[in-house]
Amino acid sequence: MATAPNKLTASAAVQRMAQKRLKARDLVEACLDRIEAREGQVHAWEALDPDGARRRADQLDKRARPVGPLHGIPLAVKDIIATRTLPTTCGSPIYRDHVVGKDAACVTQLVQAGAIVLGKSVTTEFAGAHAGKTHNPHNLRHTPAGSSSGSAAAVADFMAPVGYGTQTAGSVIRPGAFNGVVAYKGTYGWADMAGVKPYAKSLDTLGFFVREANDLALIRAAYGHAPADPPTRAPRIGLCRTLWWDQADASNRKNIEAAARALRAAGAKVRTWNMPENWDGLLTAQNRLMSKEATQSYAAERKRFPHLLSASLLGVLETGDSVSRAQLADVKKRKQRAHADLAQAWEDFDFLLAPAAKGEAPAGLGNTGDPLFNRFWTLLGTPCIALPFNTGPFGLPLSLQLVGPLRDDDQLVAWARWVEQHLS
Repeated sequence: MATAPNKLTASAAVQRMAQKRLKARDLVEACLDRIEAREGQVHAWEALDPDGARRRADQLDKRARPVGPLHGIPLAVKDIIATRTLPTTCGSPIYRDHVVGKDAACVTQLVQAGAIVLGKSVTTEFAGAHAGKTHNPHNLRHTPAGSSSGSAAAVADFMAPVGYGTQTAGSVIRPGAFNGVVAYKGTYGWADMAGVKPYAKSLDTLGFFVREANDLALIRAAYGHAPADPPTRAPRIGLCRTLWWDQADASNRKNIEAAARALRAAGAKVRTWNMPENWDGLLTAQNRLMSKEATQSYAAERKRFPHLLSASLLGVLETGDSVSRAQLADVKKRKQRAHADLAQAWEDFDFLLAPAAKGEAPAGLGNTGDPLFNRFWTLLGTPCIALPFNTGPFGLPLSLQLVGPLRDDDQLVAWARWVEQHLS
């Protein structure tokens, strides 16, 4: 039986459209049908533009050749990212009807590459910890994580093949893990963030959710990056259990060890990389930098609409008020030392294999989960990819995190394809 269009990976859909075996309009309609069937349960969307998506698809179907690497691919755009015609609410009542009137730079680039904006996906309030309305499609009683909850759930539930995310602590990799999809957080600064509502400008990084690692190469190509050549050898992998290994669920620890054994059996050279003990301060460092910069990002909202801000965001801002210049200087020093440690690691390893989250998505919708295994990588700006691998004791997805050298994103994508192939 042929795969339904909305269940295709972006790569497969692009290929079929190039071969004239699939129309962009049919893919859009299949996604809209899925949304109609499931949105009442999953609640992944803040706003939809079905008529605009159909018009765009019809225009693309008239083209003799694909206009770019994402020709005809529907997008779920996280609702802190500006779009020209749809509201950008940032998950806050303050901006409930706010229409920017201009696409963010990151949206413009993908639209120029042939993509179709299907709608705005739910974000937590200002991409923070206050949960939105989205449910985990694998079990509606469990969190989809945050802050990129809607995009991750939409891709996982076959509502869209590609979804935008942003990460300031763990808002791409953790939702990818909890929803069982491939998630990519690029090297800090890899994409233009103009038109994206900032949380902490020194940390905010664009990311994406897709269904297979090869889809990330298409997205990177849309941003002007050349795919890395397929690996001609097996990778050198550093198994990074981190300093917080005992805080991961037992099933997750077992799963990561199983992945390491399987990759070693496939020819990879897998050795332990012991995270330096002085990295224990990176969690506090990231939180201090994030909360301090949040006080700058949300100064206007805090002054004018404090009654419309959640208790959790107000708590972050109060924490940021107390961060001193000396503490920010300490953050900088810790980052520099950790980057030096990683520079040595990259002499021995192509990438690190680490936990993406503590384990399966927790029950309940009020807590989006702990970004424990993401904070320090975000602080250091490294590219990270979450790959789904197996399920846990409650039948929910488990995931692996691949971490690569700064600005080596395309090679990390190539290694992710290798890992995906040998773990399938």
